[in-house]
Amino acid sequence: MLWGLHAGDSLGAPFEFLPPQPAWNTQTEIVGGGQFSWKPGEATDDTDLMLCVLRSLQNFRHISFDILKKEMLAWFASKPPDIGLTTVRGLRNLAAGVPLKECGWVNNNPRGQGNGSLMRVAPLALLDDVAVGTYGTEKIYGLREIITTQAKMTHGHQYCVDCDMVLVPVVKALLNRASKEQAFALALRMAGQESPLIYERLKNLLNLKWEELPTSGFCVDTLCAALWAFIKYDSFENAVTAVINRGDDSDSCGAVAGVLCGAYYGTQAIPVRWLAKLEFRDEIQQQVAAFFGQN
Repeated sequence: MLWGLHAGDSLGAPFEFLPPQPAWNTQTEIVGGGQFSWKPGEATDDTDLMLCVLRSLQNFRHISFDILKKEMLAWFASKPPDIGLTTVRGLRNLAAGVPLKECGWVNNNPRGQGNGSLMRVAPLALLDDVAVGTYGTEKIYGLREIITTQAKMTHGHQYCVDCDMVLVPVVKALLNRASKEQAFALALRMAGQESPLIYERLKNLLNLKWEELPTSGFCVDTLCAALWAFIKYDSFENAVTAVINRGDDSDSCGAVAGVLCGAYYGTQAIPVRWLAKLEFRDEIQQQVAAFFGQN
């Protein structure tokens, strides 16, 4: 799942902000380049921030928001080249001591509807539903509240929280060997509970052609693009390739598609030529091994 995120991120990074490629499979290799002159396999903010979340997991039932805050602010202090304005605002508030749930944009600001939480949230799928978060002496009870808190550290808009609330249960189901049909039905059910907008988008999603698929940084576009590719294509490589060739926010859309495909198909489905280039391949493996060793 997490290697899949990194692979989709690094594959899509050079094509971020670009118009769609001529066909769904025009670009198929991790080549680097792009607006930020990425090295082949270098992680963007998607993978970097996912690692912050992963490092904060203590076991299946405990996440430390103190560690998450420390990791995110250390990453911010490193002056990453590619970082969204909503994330910048949230992390500045976090550094200033603003309460976790108040750091992100407020609901009435349309600029705060980006995918910055969605792209990093996948490790929370490893937590039990009854997990507890700790932040100083504060306790945050249950996976639902943990998902909400994690999102609002940078992305306070309800659409952002809703997208995370749809994605995490779907990923958990895929890790427990749900079929594609079961996963999509769960996405529809969760969207029906959380967001009329997401539900309406998902209802009509599978009728879209590749040429019609939005891949913007709007969190709902990113979630829908990832689910569309996961359902439409029959392999990890083809699904992630199809998403990143749509351009726009190609790295984040590729990352979320990689999460779904990685959870479903498993490590063996990720092309070896992609895995070999991933900057944090070994660290992800070590972090996951350590996590499961503590459980």
